[in-house]
Amino acid sequence: MTYNRAPILTDTFAIASASYRYVRQLGAKAVAWAVLPDNLHAVVELGDTSLSDAVRFFKAKFSGQYRSACGVKSGRIWQHRFWDHIIRDEEDYAHHIDYIHYNPVHHGLVLSPFDYAFSSAHRWREMGYYDRTWGMVKLPLVEKSYGE
Repeated sequence: MTYNRAPILTDTFAIASASYRYVRQLGAKAVAWAVLPDNLHAVVELGDTSLSDAVRFFKAKFSGQYRSACGVKSGRIWQHRFWDHIIRDEEDYAHHIDYIHYNPVHHGLVLSPFDYAFSSAHRWREMGYYDRTWGMVKLPLVEKSYGE
């Protein structure tokens, strides 16, 4: 989450995307993700790195590139902490993927998860995980908060 929930992430999505490419070099891979204006959600396969290292690396790369591109000389960009959750089983995995993809609808950014440009929902629909109408009605189980 950005510091004071500053809505900078979707405006600078190219920087976030480039920062993620650096994290991939550590062996971490986001299998599902959504970048909102002030925070991001992801299910991450870590490979040989720790989640703390992957998050720290992403934040550092993003911060440096953001400061350079936007002329920001000082001040915090990120909150110090982050929320994590260890996936327990297939049901938990599926629920978190749904939660991530539904999040832009939950926050009123779009009416359908597939109208949101900054998420992997499109790819999951193309893989057959969702039909075209998924998420267009309120999903009570997906509405549950996971640390927001």
